[in-house]
Amino acid sequence: MSGILPYEPNDTRVHVAQLLQEQVGAVRQRPIALEDLPLDEGLVARDITGSTRLTRIPTGILAKGSLSATVELECIRCLEPFEQPVEAEFADEYRPTIDIATGAELTPGPAESDDEYFSISDLHLLDLRESLRQALVLELPMAPLCREDCPGLPEAAGLSNDVDDRLAVLSRLLVNGDDDASE
Repeated sequence: MSGILPYEPNDTRVHVAQLLQEQVGAVRQRPIALEDLPLDEGLVARDITGSTRLTRIPTGILAKGSLSATVELECIRCLEPFEQPVEAEFADEYRPTIDIATGAELTPGPAESDDEYFSISDLHLLDLRESLRQALVLELPMAPLCREDCPGLPEAAGLSNDVDDRLAVLSRLLVNGDDDASE
């Protein structure tokens, strides 16, 4: 059975009790629409949109989807803030903490680590928030630039390109290295 799950704007939680009672392979679709999502200290994603596909698997639920957002970053050259569009995909496993049929608490096996999957709460709520946060953070550029031809700090434009006398020896090595490469 396939269907679209209802959602509340700005809510990353999905009630999955019915999906957990269905056969392996059952699927639900759910749109994602968030005004903002804190990513890291001082870093917030805004206008997040996307969708997720929740699939019943033998151990729980697989949440797979894609999303897009806008994040305000600081350019590494000019240090000015700018808006960076970000697109990300995610696929994470969620496992129940309570047996849906008996209500008994489920404990992970000895060989399983909690780092391998996310937990579904005792109220059968699957929260996509951390999965979305991780996916967006992974897609952020390591060295954000407001534009490719960013000139850098205005104060730095007046600095001369004179070589430091202490490094002059290195420039001679570079010249010698080019001569060796051409031979």
